[in-house]
Amino acid sequence: MKSKLVTSIIFLVVALLPLQSFSQEENDWNFELAPFYLWAINIDGDIGIRGRTANASLKFEDVWDNLEGVLTFRFGTFYRNKLGLIIDYNYLDLGKEKVSDRVNLDVSFKSQILNLAAAYRIQDGKHTWDGLAGIRYTALDAAINLNNLGVTLNGDQDWVDPIVGVRYSYSFNDQWSLRLYGDIGGFGVSSDLTWQALGLVDFQPWKNVAIVAGYRAIYTDYETGSPSERFVYDATVQGPIIGLDIRW
Repeated sequence: MKSKLVTSIIFLVVALLPLQSFSQEENDWNFELAPFYLWAINIDGDIGIRGRTANASLKFEDVWDNLEGVLTFRFGTFYRNKLGLIIDYNYLDLGKEKVSDRVNLDVSFKSQILNLAAAYRIQDGKHTWDGLAGIRYTALDAAINLNNLGVTLNGDQDWVDPIVGVRYSYSFNDQWSLRLYGDIGGFGVSSDLTWQALGLVDFQPWKNVAIVAGYRAIYTDYETGSPSERFVYDATVQGPIIGLDIRW
């Protein structure tokens, strides 16, 4: 499924590229691209592999020290300020890191989170409201080393959750605005529950470029497998976020 995910992302980007030239002629399309943004994540929750569950608490400084790979981008488009598509992708690869002083364990961790949603503009103007519906794809590849027991547990899982949400923005003036986003999903389809919350302050000093900064959190409660093969991911990924938005 991971190869299908990469193929799908490439297909979506290629399919949307012709819309740029079309928008220049008709001005019907608006685009927004954050080619890379920094999400200073902290991870806190329970990770379980093969029936063994441990609490994992990983701070951003630990993430930074053990970072081996990262890719983030966000893309959004609206047609005539009414119908839209939003894509947000995060990839993180961490080397082995001790994640708890209370338990003698190390964790290596790779994750992918893809949010893909269709949007409908309910209200436009100074106050803007969008309703959203889509999916959140999550893929994890984790290894837990129980050092005191000499045991290493490896597990990987991927799943898709339906999500529904709302996005709100308020323009203080031509340069400053507040942007809020929230969604909820899972509903027992894959995860029992997943939600996301995002708050951003938006400063646009140039015509096509804005600086955004704020805070983001994603919670997921997912379990699968028999008791002896149980995979558990009940955790919150959260932290400050900052990046550049290119708009045209």
